[in-house]
Amino acid sequence: MITTSRYATSETRKHAKKLGTENGERYLARGKKTIRQLVEWARKNGEEFITILEEKDKQPAEILKIKVNEVGDWSWA
Repeated sequence: MITTSRYATSETRKHAKKLGTENGERYLARGKKTIRQLVEWARKNGEEFITILEEKDKQPAEILKIKVNEVGDWSWA
């Protein structure tokens, strides 16, 4: 699963969707969702990782990974 940082620009969301398509990952619009809410969604949908596309100066800048386990715990990968 791939998403963006909170309140991401349209440019960052566009890059996240493209990256998801290229890597076969499902895109989820982040909006105001917390990490905990993202983890719950990922766990319910059988996802093992969450990829977050962060931005700096309103441009895509960094890719972060979160590992999700079957009981809903998570850690930075």
